[in-house]
Amino acid sequence: MGTAAAEDVAGLSPDDRRDEITGYVNRMQRTRVEELAEIFGVSAMTIHRDLDHLAKDGRLERIRGGARAITARLAERDVKLRRHLHAEIKQELAATAATLIEPDAVIALDDSTTVGALGAHLEARQPSTVITHSLALMGIVSSLPNIALVGLGGQYYQETDSFLGSIVVEQAQRLTADAVFVSTTAIKNHALLHPDAEAALTKRSLLKMGGRKILVVDSTKFESSGMYHVMDLGEFDDIVVDDGLDAATRTELQRLGPRIHIATTSTKANS
Repeated sequence: MGTAAAEDVAGLSPDDRRDEITGYVNRMQRTRVEELAEIFGVSAMTIHRDLDHLAKDGRLERIRGGARAITARLAERDVKLRRHLHAEIKQELAATAATLIEPDAVIALDDSTTVGALGAHLEARQPSTVITHSLALMGIVSSLPNIALVGLGGQYYQETDSFLGSIVVEQAQRLTADAVFVSTTAIKNHALLHPDAEAALTKRSLLKMGGRKILVVDSTKFESSGMYHVMDLGEFDDIVVDDGLDAATRTELQRLGPRIHIATTSTKANS
């Protein structure tokens, strides 16, 4: 924000300033106390009080050193709820995706509940190593004596039951994998998208580990919106999707280049 804009917000009442702060955070998705103090011409202590007040009102989310838009985390939803959404489809997707795990391979798994369903198949498929930032998957793999676990740690987020952000990315950059499995909340314009910046950054870092890039996603995610770009669909080697995907979209995916694997659900099987 330039000097003229800063002058425009100087001398605002506390309520007006908080309205402006809310709007700014929603536009930027996240910001720091020091940045807001400079923009609004008040002390850092005043900004801390404003952010605490706004967080209490449910208008934004407090994070260390600043705040972020609450919409990003609401779009991700609580992990306990997401594990039960489309549970049957996730199980079928996982069963199909599991066939792509080669014995003794090093695989990387993201923190999505869709990929998390692969945990039930790891003992049978016997990869040599699992790399993950999902705390739930760490618990599963740690109980399997013949599979090595590499856990990516950092800032823990209860709503995703996983570790996200720059520390995870730094660790991922030092690793390679034979295959990487990810999912997402949104696919649009031939691209994998995500509503949360840190989650998108973390998924991107996993996919850069190299090897076979595998997207596991249910058909309801197509044409959903997300602010942050993760990867173009054409960059994936394989896409695992359920049979609820319409024929036109399936044809378009095939045109982009990835191998398409269709998971049959009971709805289609019984029809």
